[in-house]
Amino acid sequence: MILGREVCGASGNVLVSKGSPLSAALGRRLANWGISTLIVEGEEDSHLEENSVLISPEKLKDELMDKFTNVIHKPVMKKLFVAIYQYRVHKNI
Repeated sequence: MILGREVCGASGNVLVSKGSPLSAALGRRLANWGISTLIVEGEEDSHLEENSVLISPEKLKDELMDKFTNVIHKPVMKKLFVAIYQYRVHKNI
């Protein structure tokens, strides 16, 4: 199997590049890093695309604003809102 998307760590750094062949050793290493889900090329990729829902940046912002409505006025929460928004737009989640 071939990796269909890059795998990033918690800090955003790329751990494994898209197109890398998957092996048992790499699977163990990813598990040690806390990575439990991958996207691979081929049939699995098309199945995941059917189940994934892409959201527009505007809709994402509206949904996040609903969740942050009562706390967005706090500076730390505003920074958290911006960080989550930017991460999700960048990752297209």
